[in-house]
Amino acid sequence: MSLLFNPADLKELLQNFYTLTKIRTVIFDDSFHELAAHPTRHSTYCHIIRSDPRAESNCITCDQTAIMHCKNEQSMYTYQCHAGLTETVVPIKADNLVIGYIMFGQMLQTDSREDLWQTICTSLSTYHMDKEALYSAYLRKKSISKDIIAAYAKTMEMSASYLYLSRKLVLKKDALSQEIDSYINEHIREDLSVPVLCDHFRISKSYLYKLSDQSFGMGIAEYIRKTRVQLAKKLLGDSNLPVFEIANQIGIPDYNYFTKVFKREAGLLPTTYRKEYSMR
Repeated sequence: MSLLFNPADLKELLQNFYTLTKIRTVIFDDSFHELAAHPTRHSTYCHIIRSDPRAESNCITCDQTAIMHCKNEQSMYTYQCHAGLTETVVPIKADNLVIGYIMFGQMLQTDSREDLWQTICTSLSTYHMDKEALYSAYLRKKSISKDIIAAYAKTMEMSASYLYLSRKLVLKKDALSQEIDSYINEHIREDLSVPVLCDHFRISKSYLYKLSDQSFGMGIAEYIRKTRVQLAKKLLGDSNLPVFEIANQIGIPDYNYFTKVFKREAGLLPTTYRKEYSMR
């Protein structure tokens, strides 16, 4: 199922929630494709766990299983992941149809930190990761009560309804806009100028501008720029790639121009962004 959304709207919602709770939140569509996240980088604890490919695969499986449970029951679902953290999935509904999900968590909920840590050690015993660094990150995690988690969940349940009712997240109905969106994401490193897109899809510039405004809520150049910066954020948070290589991978090979664009969109220089989120 393809969804239409304005990245700025979703970003504002997630930033506001994070300001209040300091909890990471992600919005997915019905096919488990990530639409937005804040912070874009996983917590240090989760980042260490995901350094082992098998553990990362289990993290993804946990999320998918939780989303499937939420989809089948069409209701909010709170669970503990294989790494011992509490997460919640809330369905986003269009009438009686689930069109997406809000997931928040990477939270610690326990009456005994040491007992939970022993359980975690057993669960993660076969993975290769820095256990001392993981324990250090574990100790820094704030423990949150069940009542507070339930209150956060109810808040996000209301936010999920708001996203659809305010039409900040709607179903895409135009097949061509979906094709353009897919093309942009698949060819993000390449030239995505208006002439290139018009030539590829055999449409006029005026039609492309109109379609972009209707489907993406902004001009096509702005949409491509935001898509590139969103990918850059993910690479800065989840990889150790040099900034110049990230600039190449998102299709802005001019380092100085990339830095300028990133700062305008994210409010921080790429190096500052990476440093700030490495501390979370």
